[in-house]
Amino acid sequence: GAMTTRIPVLEPRRRGLERDVDRKYEADEEMQEAMHYCDILKAYAHYATHCFQIFNKLEDDFYRIPKLQQSLVPMFDKKMKAIRACVGANQTFIRNILDQRAAFMNSDRINYDWVYRQNRRIKPGDMDKVKSTLKQCVRDWSAEGKDERKQCYGPILQELEKLFPNPSTKTKVLVPGSGLARLVWEVASMGFHAQGNEFSYFMLLCSYTILNCTKKPNVHRIFPFVHITRNIHSPKHQLASVRFPDVNPVNLPKDSLSMVAGDFQEIYQDQVEEWDCVASCFFLDTANNVIEYVRLISSLLKIGGYWINFGPLLYHYSGMYDEISIELSWEEIKPCLKHYNLELIREEIRKPATYCMDPNSMMKTEYRCLSFTCRKTAKTPKESPNPRYRRSKPGDPVNPGNTGSAPATGGQQNSNKSGPSRSGSSTHGKRKNGQDGRGPGKLANS
Repeated sequence: GAMTTRIPVLEPRRRGLERDVDRKYEADEEMQEAMHYCDILKAYAHYATHCFQIFNKLEDDFYRIPKLQQSLVPMFDKKMKAIRACVGANQTFIRNILDQRAAFMNSDRINYDWVYRQNRRIKPGDMDKVKSTLKQCVRDWSAEGKDERKQCYGPILQELEKLFPNPSTKTKVLVPGSGLARLVWEVASMGFHAQGNEFSYFMLLCSYTILNCTKKPNVHRIFPFVHITRNIHSPKHQLASVRFPDVNPVNLPKDSLSMVAGDFQEIYQDQVEEWDCVASCFFLDTANNVIEYVRLISSLLKIGGYWINFGPLLYHYSGMYDEISIELSWEEIKPCLKHYNLELIREEIRKPATYCMDPNSMMKTEYRCLSFTCRKTAKTPKESPNPRYRRSKPGDPVNPGNTGSAPATGGQQNSNKSGPSRSGSSTHGKRKNGQDGRGPGKLANS
């Protein structure tokens, strides 16, 4: 039968109920945040169920073809059994993540168990983010991700070394959109004070588990490519396992690393001239308004401070017609740097890089990235910052106005860069008092 990715599937009367719960708490921001968080916990918890549904359909399809043709693939049953075992192993790692769920339950007045039990459907997009978080573990924390890290983090770390030859924890480096926090960790282990900022709870929960609850290398084992059924040379590639972390995350100088959960613009809008350096990797294009990111980054830097950037311009909100998306070319961004007193001192274009790529796949998406450094030469011109840019509040009837008809894909072209930070829910931007102080083995409030 047809595959369903909505898990658990609700009877129609429950769907009405779900809408009632949403409507009842529409104005309650803390409750909205808690519902969003519990949706993510639920997506993690249902990972295996979701995968089994997909593989059941693949199996059903196989057993519909003629017996003779089935007999030409004698190892099919064995492969499906192995695939299910791999999914089970991934769910075991996910259980470690879910064990840390209390870390981001920040509100004293909310009963998270009650919120979790509300029968809200799991969004198919959230299930995709669970899978891409597993692939992100490979990119950020495994020996297999070393080449990708060298491509993307290498230029940033080399530049830091050059600009700050005597690193100390007095030098503050901010890493916005820090994902699973390996770049933050690398900056901290060079001797700087590094702070990561991340918006996606998928990423935050997983990085919290790695940084705070993992005391030695290679204790986790996952099968990150098991969901991939296309462009495969051999079943053994689909069933490949990866161990991580390749380093001991706890080995860091004291007080050298902190993490803050929430929306970059909201958290950092008042931290004027507090930072020596901003290091951004695959981050600039997650903005609704890229000019506002340039302005904010400029305002954060001390005069004489540096912004080091690496990444493409994929524009995360492209094609989402209920979101503002300012999509500029690099040549159009350069005058904006100048306006905000950021002097471009290094510029390299078309630097090749991949993002969470399966090294054995028949298909490869390669970005040709911008790699640049700016130095802040004078105070940032004053202007009132833009708010967060939804065209309409969630739940309002959408009026596309003169934006043309709504694209059916909802920004589908962004899906190649498989990282949840590319597709974190954009309607929950308020996590201002998120967790901080994610030094090894400690958790404090910001």
